[in-house]
Amino acid sequence: MFNPVEAIKSKRIPKSVREVIGSQKKRKKLPASYFLLPKERKFPWRDPRTGKPRCDLIKAAIVRAEQHGYAEVARKARSLLQKYCKGGSK
Repeated sequence: MFNPVEAIKSKRIPKSVREVIGSQKKRKKLPASYFLLPKERKFPWRDPRTGKPRCDLIKAAIVRAEQHGYAEVARKARSLLQKYCKGGSK
């Protein structure tokens, strides 16, 4: 089962991905569908280089959404985790 505390502790998101999602300018270049809050370009869940779902980004979205009170985003992210990450175990 997914443990949000472990997701915070791990640094599994590669530096190349963090650099893209950490830059507002670079985020604006990505398709809106790469984000769980597309209008605000928040909570990325797809790899910016390939467009494929990334389990580590989905887990990070769950943690951050819960920390900041985005219940609907957390629900969507958990659904994506089930769909793309073998039931949330990846």
